[in-house]
Amino acid sequence: MKNNTASGSGFQFDASQPYQLDAIASVVDLFDGQPKDAEKLVTTLRGAAVLPESDQAALDIDLTQEVGAVGNSLVLDRDLILANLQRVQDRNGLEVGPSLAGDALDFDIEMETGTGKTYVYLRTIFDLAVRYNFTKFVILVPSVAIREGVSTSIRLMREHFENLYKPQGITFDASIYSGKSAEEVQSFATSTNVQILIMTIDSIRGNANTRIIHQTRDKLNGLRPIDYLKATHPVVIMDEPQNMESQLSQSAVGELDPVFTLRYSATHKKQRNVVYRLDPVDAHDLGLVKQIVVAEVAQQGADATPYIKLVEVRREPSWSARLELSCRKADGSLERRIVSVKQHQELSDARLTNNPIYEGWRINEMSIEPAYVDLTSHGFLYEGESIGASAGAIYKEMIRETVREHLRKESMLRAKGIKVLSLFFVDKVASYLGDGTNNDDANGDFVQWFDEVFAEERAKSARYQELLPQAPSELRRAYFSQIKRGKTMTFQDSSGTTKADDDAYELIMQQKERLLDENEPVRFIFSHSALREGWDNPNVFQICTLREMGAETERRQTLGRGLRLPVAKTKVGYARVADRGIATLTVVANESYTKFADALQREYKDAGVEIGRVRRAEFSKIPLQDENGALTDDQFGYQRSVLVWEHLKDKGFIDKDGAVTPKFQPKQLGFDLALPVDFVWAEPIIIELVERANIGKYVKPVSKRQPRVLNKQLYSNPEFEEFWETISQKTTYRVKVGRDQLIENAVRAIREAPQIDALRIQVTRAGVRVLRGGAKGEELGTRSADLKGSYDLPDIITELQEATSLTRKTIVDILIGSGRLGEFIGNPNDFIAMTKRALQDELAKIVVDGIQYERIAGSVYELRELQRDGEEEKERFLDQMYKVQHTQKTDFDYVIFDSDVERQFAELLDSREDIKLFMKLPAKFKIDTPVGPYNPDWAIIKQEDGEDRIYMIRETKSTLDDSKLRPTELAKIKSAKRHFEAIGIDDYARAVPGAWKL
Repeated sequence: MKNNTASGSGFQFDASQPYQLDAIASVVDLFDGQPKDAEKLVTTLRGAAVLPESDQAALDIDLTQEVGAVGNSLVLDRDLILANLQRVQDRNGLEVGPSLAGDALDFDIEMETGTGKTYVYLRTIFDLAVRYNFTKFVILVPSVAIREGVSTSIRLMREHFENLYKPQGITFDASIYSGKSAEEVQSFATSTNVQILIMTIDSIRGNANTRIIHQTRDKLNGLRPIDYLKATHPVVIMDEPQNMESQLSQSAVGELDPVFTLRYSATHKKQRNVVYRLDPVDAHDLGLVKQIVVAEVAQQGADATPYIKLVEVRREPSWSARLELSCRKADGSLERRIVSVKQHQELSDARLTNNPIYEGWRINEMSIEPAYVDLTSHGFLYEGESIGASAGAIYKEMIRETVREHLRKESMLRAKGIKVLSLFFVDKVASYLGDGTNNDDANGDFVQWFDEVFAEERAKSARYQELLPQAPSELRRAYFSQIKRGKTMTFQDSSGTTKADDDAYELIMQQKERLLDENEPVRFIFSHSALREGWDNPNVFQICTLREMGAETERRQTLGRGLRLPVAKTKVGYARVADRGIATLTVVANESYTKFADALQREYKDAGVEIGRVRRAEFSKIPLQDENGALTDDQFGYQRSVLVWEHLKDKGFIDKDGAVTPKFQPKQLGFDLALPVDFVWAEPIIIELVERANIGKYVKPVSKRQPRVLNKQLYSNPEFEEFWETISQKTTYRVKVGRDQLIENAVRAIREAPQIDALRIQVTRAGVRVLRGGAKGEELGTRSADLKGSYDLPDIITELQEATSLTRKTIVDILIGSGRLGEFIGNPNDFIAMTKRALQDELAKIVVDGIQYERIAGSVYELRELQRDGEEEKERFLDQMYKVQHTQKTDFDYVIFDSDVERQFAELLDSREDIKLFMKLPAKFKIDTPVGPYNPDWAIIKQEDGEDRIYMIRETKSTLDDSKLRPTELAKIKSAKRHFEAIGIDDYARAVPGAWKL
């Protein structure tokens, strides 16, 4: 249940945050078994008590009676508390201690700054009172500032706590200890309700000469204030204990004679008995700091104007131009690739781009001096130039995305008292100022774009116009380093480390409060160098980088400017807002968010957060299986986790520090952790947890590149010609399918597919989630900037017919049933690709059993085409190729492989004498199947009994288990088998290591 109570101050506290409740329960459960009426028990026993030898114990009893103290009595023995501690540590996935560290009841609670640490320890006080009747608590802090902060927190939270705990009979008093009226300790000691006393470490550190607390007072019956505190055996709570670690401080704490000590910090210098940990990684995971959203602005999707870039013109071996074009991939999506184009060749050709948008585009003429091509529909295009691209447009689009995001947040948050700020990092001062000298006469590209885009975006909504009616120039401000030249001040590009930079930062620092004030119009801040740690503002919601990203630290610093949770203006100042829907930082960048995520991971690692290491307790929270293999609510626990950790270390997958080694290659064929039999079922989860902690990206050394040499004799060999003619025979197929069932399934699949954006410069908003092993990107949604330019719609029905062989009527029924044809008009190519995928997936599920192939005239890949493509072969990385020993047996001196299985198979074929010829079939060798074209792996001629020629086709996979293959993969293999049977090749099979079937 959410128990949100607000005091008159306008602050809100959520009583049901799971991570806070876990932290509270972790402490309360340490004393499980402690009776609630321990105080009575002790008093009863006291009457009959035989005093032990120790005079101190006798003194304690006397003191308690003399003071009339009502104190805390802990009657659990140490062994029971240790057992409770181990259970709590196990539950929280922490290292389980074999004994009480320091043989003391000192407990560490580690919580990242800004996650509600004060709230947690205050509520822990009340839960300890409810469950065990502990009533006396001393909060020790290192400074007066923190003391005042805690006191303010209690004042603000009082109403909230009273609403929660009064029904349970708990009332409380809270006070600050000050030496001026030391007598207040008397009421602390003798009251029967919950008492909270806040003290600085300095007030108890020292002796009778320096501290009142150690001086006898007449008003206290000749006793010292410390005697009253000691008599209650308070629970001591230390806030930021790392600042109270000195010998003197430790002995001062001991003088309070606490029943136990709880230490709350984000960074414990010395670890004792850790009962709960919430580190920065967890804080990100739980949304306790701003969630990072990266908007990656780059040209994507189908280009409305055909995108063409001239890379170079070549004369040798024959005239050709290398153009970067938007090419259709096998799955129907588009990507930019550099292709070699001859004069008068149609750019839409299936062998070039397979993209109908280039229909009618050809090269009429080429020139080397100067290098240009003359294109139909365009004219001259010089080397390095492109059409349909948008470099400046991308920066402008980034500014637009930032402004849009800003306006969206402004309209959402203004009513909540939250002022939204956006920060732009610019490449050089001139981009902002142009030939102006100040904010008012600035006329650089960024200023012009900003003013124009802001006016455009604001005009889209009456609400925006009402929120920000000012001129754009009033809303933006630049902070650049200044230097004095005579009487004039000039701005300069800077490194971020000069005196002039300090002035620029100071300007922002001094205006921090003003920047948060709604009445200050400035909301868009432009800065040249990445601001250093000195400046951050909790209400920066957008960071836009209008420059190429430089050093890694720059990304981290850039990001750090906006990670703090935002604040809202209330009657008593600013309150932090943790709502995930609000607390997001959008980084608008022209690089992929995955790069950003990687850089973020390094930032944390440098800050000492355990990222990139597998911890001993890493596997503690894996759910356990029952004897039937079903998952249960029980956890793996620390002992099992350590066993797995030690196993991984012994096998060399991690080193002694828990860092992942290159031996851990889960993608490699036959990879196995060789786990003990009891844990084998958990292998996939263990691999996933290790991968999360793995920052070893296996970077290839820039290995030498090698062009492949074509074995031309092979193609002119009559035996090969006959072989090629046989295996490349064309077929056609018919499928018997339940039409109604197919339509129903296909309509559902298309309806459930993600939305297709209109033709666009795509801005991907990606949430970067910080995980234990670093950061991952995941797309949260996109928006489109529609590119103007008319284009003809392709024939969707014919395209889908060719891809699926369904009748026109069936396709029409499915498209109309889906209700999504509007998206086809907005972005035909991507819509067709999505529909094709959906139809093929559905077909895969139902058609394979009803398919019949029939041989027809023609070849799937003509021999002359094979030869021509072979001559145009590009160079490759050596680590992707196997060097052939018997070069007369195949078409190239190197065989390209995609996996280790393929490499092993190539080696085997090369070495076996009965294999007369083998070749890795080129990607263009495709067979039609109901689930899309299929490219078999290998064609082989095998000799038996010295003469019989056997033609074989083999598909290399890592497994023969059908359930381990995707349904479409399996459907293609089954269809291919029937295709080859139809053309007279009966020997088609799947080859796997250990069962190559040769």
